[in-house]
Amino acid sequence: MPDTPAHDRPREKVLISPRYLAASLPATHHDFLDVFAEEAGWSTQTDNSSLTVTSPCRRVTIRHDQAAVGRGPHMVISARSDEDAYERWRTNVSGVVPIEFVSTLLGTLAAELEADPDHVVYGIGAEPGQFELLVDIDAWSHFDASGLSGFVSRDGQAAVIGRPPDSSAPPIHGDASIAWHVAASSDDLGHLWDISFTQQAPDFLMHAVVTKALDPRPILRSTAFPFPKAVVPLVTIKHVPSPRPPAARPSPAEPTRSPEPKRTPKTR
Repeated sequence: MPDTPAHDRPREKVLISPRYLAASLPATHHDFLDVFAEEAGWSTQTDNSSLTVTSPCRRVTIRHDQAAVGRGPHMVISARSDEDAYERWRTNVSGVVPIEFVSTLLGTLAAELEADPDHVVYGIGAEPGQFELLVDIDAWSHFDASGLSGFVSRDGQAAVIGRPPDSSAPPIHGDASIAWHVAASSDDLGHLWDISFTQQAPDFLMHAVVTKALDPRPILRSTAFPFPKAVVPLVTIKHVPSPRPPAARPSPAEPTRSPEPKRTPKTR
């Protein structure tokens, strides 16, 4: 599974836990974005190391830049009132984000954009009230201090951090427009990945990713996806037995034919 080309590996199913450490290479994000654009009907443009996909309404772009890997966000989602306007909100993806989180992010965005573009871009028509998050208190601890609030995993390797606009806390990544930040790191490897949302990013988009991250269940994944070798010691990988083919059933025997009835001789 680790770093082996997909076509050279048998496709098995594995359970990976904790899910926030189920790392996926940025190259896998690129491949997924390419498939996403084709299936969702978004246009694509390539330029050296970058791939940019644009929504049919031309108001949302997703740019993946392989040259940015290791130096900042390599995938950036931007929304504008039209393709030439200033950016209204942005979502940044950095590091080895689990591909399932990327899939949830893009799938939720595409579905909502198709249903109501103004809701996605402007927040018009958003439902009142707050989203409900189901949090396993055995896996995550809540915190609210120093101008930040959110959840941190019990092992200290992942966090969901909210920073309101009037917070006294230093800006996340030095960007005061970032309101939400989901990240994973380890003592041995340092920063692994993060996804950040600016203040006007849709709540439903943030909620979809946070819900995915807070889920305590392991992730079910095919071994066709490469897994970074450096992260292997941090996770538990359990192979899922392949389902057994149904046992061959004997073909039903033909019913026993009763002997021809004896005919009584006719009398004249």
